[in-house]
Amino acid sequence: MASGKSRAVSLSTRGFSLVELLIAMLLGVILSGGMVIAYLGAKQNSFYESQTARMQENGRYAMRLLSRELAMAGFFAGAPSLKGIPAASVGADCSDQYWVLDGSRPLELVNDYAGESVPVSSNLTPFTCMEGAGIALETDLLAVKRTAGEASLRRGIAAENLTASTVQSWYLRLASGEAQAWEKIAPNALLDPALVDQSGSYWEAITRIFFIRRYSDSGNHGDEIPTLCMKTLAGDEMTSRCLVEGVENMQFEFGIDSDGDGVPNQYKSAPSPDEMQHAVAAKIYLLLRSIHQIAGSKDSKTYTLGQKVLQARHDTYLRRVFSSTILLRNQLNPMS
Repeated sequence: MASGKSRAVSLSTRGFSLVELLIAMLLGVILSGGMVIAYLGAKQNSFYESQTARMQENGRYAMRLLSRELAMAGFFAGAPSLKGIPAASVGADCSDQYWVLDGSRPLELVNDYAGESVPVSSNLTPFTCMEGAGIALETDLLAVKRTAGEASLRRGIAAENLTASTVQSWYLRLASGEAQAWEKIAPNALLDPALVDQSGSYWEAITRIFFIRRYSDSGNHGDEIPTLCMKTLAGDEMTSRCLVEGVENMQFEFGIDSDGDGVPNQYKSAPSPDEMQHAVAAKIYLLLRSIHQIAGSKDSKTYTLGQKVLQARHDTYLRRVFSSTILLRNQLNPMS
């Protein structure tokens, strides 16, 4: 009896054999590998979805921004005409000394920037405030002139968003019985009861040049993130401000009304100055790119931006085209 009990204890306590241990280890490795693969796959899908969502949101925002600017181009305080309003010199202009506040051409286009040091519009306007080295090649630049859609001060009532800044800005001043004129004044002065003109109104001047820069961070020109930026009037100069990352290309086409019925007869990507004066609609095309590369992805598509076709990049970025058509309600014959 003692011998049988001893053999039972021995069998129950001998542990795993080498073969059993190796099999257990192999199964553990397989299970662990499966968990790692599942985790990496989920992480990759999450990264893909986040890049796609960000690209789509950036595209929608950029499209809304440009659509509003085009729709507002040529709006000067609701005045039916700018005739008789002399252009004022703002100081550090972007072309000649009177270009920024010259409302005779509220829209100007540089079609497919070719890499010259100074971009030149179809109106032969050299944008001397632009740094040509940073502008993405074969992309359009768009200059827009207008006033804000709401008066900063009207009949003695200041706008809710008017700041108390002491930095002088340019305004279009309208007053009953007086000629319209550009005036430089600090926003806080419009809040001063002693300076409030009960019969007049002040509308902030807005001049902007939209363009694609090859990089996002001005301190890191090598980040290679294409970005929608603008030069905008601030005080007495045109300053740079970047708006949306991942905008790789921007193209515009303008609908030209050649018979005066208010309907575009044809769309042109490089309208002449005279044709631009008769543009009644515009098409916007944006090519958005993901901020980061997607492992395992390969871009083999071609992209059509109106009349322009961009060949496949064969890289690992995601891309998508956004487009929209805008009516130009304000810029027809602005000096008539």
